[in-house]
Amino acid sequence: MRKPLLVVAAVVVTVALLLVAGAAVIRRDNAARVARAEALVHDLQTLQIGKSDSRAAAAIAAKFGNAPPRPEFGGAYNKENCAATKPLENCAYILAMNNNPLLAVGRNAIIRLQFNHPSMRFLRLGNWLGYTEITVKNDIVVGYLFWVWFRARNGQWRGVAGRESLELPRYERVEARVSDSYSVQIPNGIRGDFLQSSLTPAATNDGRRRALHFDFACLVQRSGCADICDVMPDAWRDFYERRGRLDVEKFGPARLLCSAPPK
Repeated sequence: MRKPLLVVAAVVVTVALLLVAGAAVIRRDNAARVARAEALVHDLQTLQIGKSDSRAAAAIAAKFGNAPPRPEFGGAYNKENCAATKPLENCAYILAMNNNPLLAVGRNAIIRLQFNHPSMRFLRLGNWLGYTEITVKNDIVVGYLFWVWFRARNGQWRGVAGRESLELPRYERVEARVSDSYSVQIPNGIRGDFLQSSLTPAATNDGRRRALHFDFACLVQRSGCADICDVMPDAWRDFYERRGRLDVEKFGPARLLCSAPPK
C-alpha cells in the first residue's frame, strides 16, 4: 500500500515541477514578445510621415517580420499588402505586435470567442495581441497605426491604439481634440472599451510625447494591466479632461476607462 502512495506522490511532485517550469518559460517568452512590441513602436516613430520613402517601411517590416497572410487569401498576401509579390501602389505593411505563432492560427476565431465570452478564460493562448499597419502611397509613407487588445485584471478585454497620419481622424463621435495636430478618440464602430491617440507631423514635441506614451510593462506582470489608463496614461488623461469626464457624469464609472479619475 505504501509503495503505490509513494509512486503517486512522486508523479504529483513531478507534474507540479513541470507546471512551474512551464509557467516560467511562458513568462520569459511573453516578456521577450512585449520587449519586441516596444521596440516596434519605437521604430515606427522614426518614420517621417509624408517624407520617408517605402524603403524605410520595408526595413521595419524586414526587421520585425510581416504578419502571416490570412487563410482566406489562400496563404498568399493580397495586393493591398506591401509584402505581396506585386503590391498596389497604395498598400500597407502589416506586422504582428505579439508574434506568438499560436495567435496566427485561427486568431479571428480566438478573438471573437474570448471577446464575446469572457468566461472562456481557459483558452490561455495569450492575454494580449495586436497589429501594426504602415501605409505607403506612391512610394511615400503616409501613416502608421498600432493597436493592442489586452485582458484586464477583471477579465474584460481593453484596447489601445496609436496612429500618425497626414490628417487627424474626422467625424469621430467620441473625441477629445487636444490641438489641431493631436486628438484622442474612441473610433467609430469599435465594440468594447478602446482608446486611440492620433497625431499629424505638425504635432509639438509635448503633444507627441503624450500621445505616444505607451507603457506595456504591465503586460509582463502576473496581475496584468488594470485598465486603459495604465497603458496610455497621458493620452487617457487628456481624453478624460476634455471629454471622458462628461461621459462618466452621464453614463457612470464604466466609462472611466480606469480604476479612478486622475488626481
